[in-house]
Amino acid sequence: MELEYSDRNSKRSKVYIAVGLLMAVMVAGIVFVALQAAGLTRDKDVTMREVVVAARDIASRKPIEEGDLAMQTVVADTTNDSAFTRIDQVLGRVSGVSISTGQMITQNLLASNTEGQAYSILEPGQEFDPSGPDLRAVSISVPDDRAVAGTLVPGQLVDLIVTMAINPEIGQDAEQAARTQDQFIPGPSTKVTLQSLTILARNGGLYILRTDLPTAEKITELTAAGGQFTFVLRPDVDDRTADTDGSTIDRLIDEYGFPVPVPPNFGDQRATR
Repeated sequence: MELEYSDRNSKRSKVYIAVGLLMAVMVAGIVFVALQAAGLTRDKDVTMREVVVAARDIASRKPIEEGDLAMQTVVADTTNDSAFTRIDQVLGRVSGVSISTGQMITQNLLASNTEGQAYSILEPGQEFDPSGPDLRAVSISVPDDRAVAGTLVPGQLVDLIVTMAINPEIGQDAEQAARTQDQFIPGPSTKVTLQSLTILARNGGLYILRTDLPTAEKITELTAAGGQFTFVLRPDVDDRTADTDGSTIDRLIDEYGFPVPVPPNFGDQRATR
């Protein structure tokens, strides 16, 4: 028995093949467009960059150790231009803010601008302003019992109280000194002198403070004059300037009614012996 050849089946097969080829071309076109949109085509080079990131959470004001850091490869763009590209550039520096795991390490996150230095005169992320104050770092020695029991740490704000030995007769002749004695006597005088000072670093009882240059001169003069310094801690949110009158022994006696010692009278006791 002979099979009859059907031209209809042949035409149907050709249609199926044509439709399949058309669908394949469409799929290939969609994939190509998607790859181009994602920037993954072979004819487009992608620039990569290795940057330093936090390998774990880093607390604020913490010296950065090797275990705190890792390298990560990212697509180079403007968001990571300022990121450090070597771990040794960051080691030993101090964080100015809290840094989260995986966050890129940039200069504005650090408290110190120099490798190996534990502090920066400028605030984290602060740019130098030629028209601003002449910011400086100055050291001052304050024992723990006059520095909030030695609990102060870098980053806190303090006010500086100074106690000076005052002798109003210094520089006067005998006649002038006699007149001065009627109103004033030598003795200690205490006053808040500087407020809202930032502690940059600390080594035992030696503190490094952020000031401007004229204030640094005043601190140096107070030190040379034998002033005794006391730090008082203030809240970070309190930016007010307090107005105080200072304190001397005579004012304390008047304010609190301290009894003033007088020579004892031993006359009656001698008579009975």
